[in-house]
Amino acid sequence: MDAQFVNGLQTLLLEISGASSTEAIQKATTTLNQQFYSSALCVPGLFSIAKDNGNPAVRQLAAVELRKRIPKFWGELDDSVQQQMREAVLKVIIDETNDPVRHSMARVISSIAKVDIPNQKWNNLVQFLYECCQSPTASHREIGIYVLDSLFETIADTMEAHMEHLFVLFKSLISDPESLVVQVTTLEALGKVAEFVEPENRDEVSSYQALVPSMVQVLQKCLATDNEAFASRCFDVFSTLLILEAPLLNRHLGELIEFSTSVGGNEDLDEKLRIMALNFLTWTAT
Repeated sequence: MDAQFVNGLQTLLLEISGASSTEAIQKATTTLNQQFYSSALCVPGLFSIAKDNGNPAVRQLAAVELRKRIPKFWGELDDSVQQQMREAVLKVIIDETNDPVRHSMARVISSIAKVDIPNQKWNNLVQFLYECCQSPTASHREIGIYVLDSLFETIADTMEAHMEHLFVLFKSLISDPESLVVQVTTLEALGKVAEFVEPENRDEVSSYQALVPSMVQVLQKCLATDNEAFASRCFDVFSTLLILEAPLLNRHLGELIEFSTSVGGNEDLDEKLRIMALNFLTWTAT
């Protein structure tokens, strides 16, 4: 790797992350676009910075920019460079302690997978994520389910082929004993899975319906801990499930209506959450 190229790239990213004016950001961005982002070298360069820079803001910015460049340049890299990056990025998301950086690197994984998986490459990725999701370390489970969730946005067809195993995995994760992050992210992943459940596939509909009570418990826990952001994300999923063709909520709709009525009428809760609960009730009536 060209050390001078990487150092120049790193210097500009540092300028942007610490810039105090729009003009400075625009100047640095123009230089990046003209001198660095026009070459495939920017991909391993950005990855090196996202992996090794001591400043979390710079690491995150490098990861964000890397994700954007993968679709254009990944295919231009040598097979050996691609493989080194595949192996290294999986280690990075396990070792990284800064959540925004980890999430940005997870999006890098999804971007690479979007190119690789249809070409029968990176075949061990999903198995690696399964192992992360079953790790005794909560942070590993959190990033494992986060990446799995993001893969439904990039390689949904491939993930659909794993549906049976995913239901088994999600049954465990939705009741994670330690991490509410794991539970909420699993609920969001189930929201994406729901879009691929065919109404006539009774086994999948039944498997999904069996998870609904646990999904409701996650929402209840969010409300009990006053976690408005998580609760809002949960309500979004339930509202989406109502408009799908598959009858995924039918078996528990009565309990959901009763629960939402209780939330909507609870004046101790944040007004935004109460409105979301009432909106859910409105959807059930349409």
